[in-house]
Amino acid sequence: MEEQIDKIELVYLKKEDHQDIVKLMEDEYRYLDDSVWTQEEFYSLIEKFPEGQVAIKINDNLAGFALSIIVDYNKFDDTHSYKEITGNYTFSTHDNNGNMLYGVDVFINKKFRGLRLGRRLYEFRKELCEEKNLKGIIFGGRIPNYSKYANEITPKEYIQKVKSREIYDPVLNFQLSNDFYVKRVIKNYLEGDIHSKDYACLLKWDNIYYSKPTKEPMSEKTVIRLGLIQWQVRPYKNIEEVLEQAEYFVNSVSSYRSDFALFPEFFNAPLMAKYNHLSEADAIRELAKYTPQFKDEFSKLAISYNINIITGSMPELIDGVLYNVGFLCKRDGTTERYAKIHVTPDEEKVWGLKGSNEIKTFDTDCGKIGVLICYDSEFPELSRLLAKEGMNILFVPFLTDTQNGYSRVRLCAQARAVENECYVAIAGCVGNLPKVANMDIQYAQSAVFTPCDFAFPANGIKAESTPNTEMILIADVDLSLLNELHNIGSVTNLKDRRTDIYDVVRK
Repeated sequence: MEEQIDKIELVYLKKEDHQDIVKLMEDEYRYLDDSVWTQEEFYSLIEKFPEGQVAIKINDNLAGFALSIIVDYNKFDDTHSYKEITGNYTFSTHDNNGNMLYGVDVFINKKFRGLRLGRRLYEFRKELCEEKNLKGIIFGGRIPNYSKYANEITPKEYIQKVKSREIYDPVLNFQLSNDFYVKRVIKNYLEGDIHSKDYACLLKWDNIYYSKPTKEPMSEKTVIRLGLIQWQVRPYKNIEEVLEQAEYFVNSVSSYRSDFALFPEFFNAPLMAKYNHLSEADAIRELAKYTPQFKDEFSKLAISYNINIITGSMPELIDGVLYNVGFLCKRDGTTERYAKIHVTPDEEKVWGLKGSNEIKTFDTDCGKIGVLICYDSEFPELSRLLAKEGMNILFVPFLTDTQNGYSRVRLCAQARAVENECYVAIAGCVGNLPKVANMDIQYAQSAVFTPCDFAFPANGIKAESTPNTEMILIADVDLSLLNELHNIGSVTNLKDRRTDIYDVVRK
């Protein structure tokens, strides 16, 4: 292309552009029965959906165009023909209240190919799709080079070879590079398409910003405020004093309009001091007797302060078996239980703790979350199962006595954020309990971790507390950024998993 470019612009098509469009299409589609749009068809399209018809002009000359309609795709199946989806070229299928943008045609003048003009047209379509809050873009894409291989391979094999760059197809290669994916192969899509041997690829692009229309007064939040409580252990005379301190922190984080309050693992351990004359195993079983009251009182706090509380963890005795459990106390008054799956060698040896067999995500008014207690965060399979269920935020209440123990939790938590494309919040206890056996010293630095991509901090640390200091940590996390990351991140860890050779599954 040697023509000097003085001006390039994207404009809406007008009826008077019809003849220029005809001239562009006549040579390219000369082998088709209906090679160009008639004046009646083109005028109908402009009248029904003017904002969906655009062109690129270079030096005021037509260099390319894109035509589209909105359809209610629920009325069609994936094996439709071009005639069916366009209403036999009348565009009677256009529906302003539809849910999908359908690509009718895209064309670039041969003289201007190589300037990425097609990408500009597709970017316009994507923006239009987002603006109209449509589910996505869909259309039948020709595979014009298939005729060269039709006697050797099937359409499915052809598509795979195009994907792996073994075969070049000018249409399919372009669509794949613009974030479209092949939904299925359609037979007899476009009449007379001898180059494609009457086959087409049903191509789709999903609008990650789409939100289902609702009449409800409030939609799900996307920016979530987390309140982490770095709790200092100290002597308490009774459970009332522990609950008074807990309410103080809930009040503090809720005053900043936090959506969640996260307490550490075994924050109520100071109550074991009065049982220090017993063995460690008997003392923690005495502590377990307080758990029902903690659950009930935290639920009341969640309602009173309009906040979702993750209660850290505490011992629970069920049929003589001791577990390490916690509760998600939602601000709507409901509660759900979670439990530690992997107990440390010390917990099993000294206390006789047993691991739970249940792992699940939790639905909240702020999206889907997961909770892994301390040591569980060091087993990547658990968080991967939660991520597969749609977890956006992982909460990790922990208790570590030394800095190297803390480092294991911290580093693993950061890894979980990267590999699962989620936020991870960790909160621990600080201080010491000289009168409680096996709980004498704690080390912590609470933090919120993110994936490492351009929309997030470069080091993956959203916020962190001062080490070994009693305090609260407030941080906002944006769930919409995760949605973008899942689809258009620099790397897409979840999407790129080789599930053809490995997977993480429940037993």
